Amino acid sequence: MNLLLLEPDVAGGIDQNTIFSQNQSGDASEVLYLHYEFEGWLGDEILETTPCFIITENLTNSILQSNLSGIKIENVEVSVTEEFCEWHPGLVLPKFNRLIPNGKITIEGNKYSSWSGDDFSVSQKHHLVV
Repeated sequence: MNLLLLEPDVAGGIDQNTIFSQNQSGDASEVLYLHYEFEGWLGDEILETTPCFIITENLTNSILQSNLSGIKIENVEVSVTEEFCEWHPGLVLPKFNRLIPNGKITIEGNKYSSWSGDDFSVSQKHHLVV
């Protein structure tokens, strides 16, 4: 099977309503709820802000109909910056969802190992592999 490391565009970032879990030392360790703020958008259907991925409703439906493994889909709160409104006047964003890859894979250089076998996996450095 061929595995592909995807490098989604970064069209914005984590915003103020995002909720993180805390590890034992008090550091943020996992995103429990994602608020993604767009700064721009070139029309890509999959986007990222480390460590999260978001996908359009259109791509969500295609993935779910394909019965691909290793994913969880959640709602995402979306907002736009003032600059976004200036650069894209009148643009209405499509609905986005959060894509959470459940699969795991280790990447060392250009070699993959310890792949869970899921269609959607995330590496130790938060790279999306399909």
